[in-house]
Amino acid sequence: MRTRRWLGYAVAAVMTLSAVPAGVASVPQQAYACSKGEITTPEYDYSTASHVFYGMVNKVENVYFNGQMYRMATFVVDAKLKGEYVRTVLTRPDSDQCGMAFEAGRSYLVYANNRLGPPSASVFDVFSGDEAARRLEQAQSLIASVPVPEPGEQRVTLYPGTDATITLDGQQAPVKPGSLFYKNILYVPLTFFRDTLGYVTVWNAEANRYDILLRSEWAGIAAQGDQAQSAFKADSKGIPAGTEPFEATVTYSNVQARVDGGKYAPEHLPFTYDGVVFVPLRETAEKLGIQVTWDPGSYTAMLKDIRPIHPMDHPVLVMKLSSDTDGVPDLIVDRIENDQATYRVDRKLQYGEKPEQLSAPFLDLVKETDGARERRIRLFLKSGDRENELVMTEDLMHSLLTNPLVRTSASLTLGRDFFYWPDDYVIGTPNIH
Repeated sequence: MRTRRWLGYAVAAVMTLSAVPAGVASVPQQAYACSKGEITTPEYDYSTASHVFYGMVNKVENVYFNGQMYRMATFVVDAKLKGEYVRTVLTRPDSDQCGMAFEAGRSYLVYANNRLGPPSASVFDVFSGDEAARRLEQAQSLIASVPVPEPGEQRVTLYPGTDATITLDGQQAPVKPGSLFYKNILYVPLTFFRDTLGYVTVWNAEANRYDILLRSEWAGIAAQGDQAQSAFKADSKGIPAGTEPFEATVTYSNVQARVDGGKYAPEHLPFTYDGVVFVPLRETAEKLGIQVTWDPGSYTAMLKDIRPIHPMDHPVLVMKLSSDTDGVPDLIVDRIENDQATYRVDRKLQYGEKPEQLSAPFLDLVKETDGARERRIRLFLKSGDRENELVMTEDLMHSLLTNPLVRTSASLTLGRDFFYWPDDYVIGTPNIH
């Protein structure tokens, strides 16, 4: 029998809001054509968000992501409570799709998520006025009061993670010796990031800390430490079968642990159990640029590498045309000359195989049928095997569909790095001229 654990991994923060007044936890929701399904507490909203911040909107505009229209609010952030610093948030374009009607000049408390990739929010994730002020004050005071565990042994209640599955880019990732739930957070062995994901884990003797670094040439150089200390144990027989909770002795260390230079929050510090170092999956993964999404139905933590691509990576611009029909592969447009598109099918090639180059009028590939376009235009930054999809301004999308000169300008940048760097991963017409 599976023991209920607040949707298990989905509640990914330990911050306790037990003192939340009932009036705040159950504020009536406005009526929308869409439905949230249930009223949630500030604790739950904070837990499941990837970014929590308070700030004022200075611009709202229509944009496109995944070839679909969104509204994008640009913020001047006053307080960052969780996640990396962000300036923009996407939301659906109307209330029937649970979109939030952001207004320029107003301030909001936003519980954004990364399910799209870029931060996004629905009408149920955004608060303003007195409610935002109450939630903000509570969160700030409780975050400041989270105690740091004392070094040494502690008796705690753990749950086996035997019923939880972890996948990376759609493929199941092995976790040895296994995972654990502690205070509603999924923990994995530190060796998961070394052996399964290929990161460098090392004992940094000079700084007296453990480091988890991106696998690269500079990371390999930085990993010249005590190999005996760095050989983290991956074997344990201490995790019982089943899903029932069990009492265990864990050990907190006075040694620091950092992930790509970032510290762990006090409530997420690594600990040792049965000789194995365990780290929180979400906090560790997201510091490395890996998106984590929890599917409560299948009890699966889905990992996807969304590390930002930087200008020094010299990425190229890629255009893809995507179909809404399941199983239909994307088309990669290599160039557009005289409105004739040269393209190829986006699929894995066999060793030594070259992609077949196809040709068709560009507007035929994106024509409308029964009021809907057969394929959506999407733009990506690509460096090696990594891709980051860009948010596209409404002006650029409209121009690609209606202006042959803009299509020619875009063609000159495809497959090259001949473009102006898009701030906040938002690309517009000026970026390709």
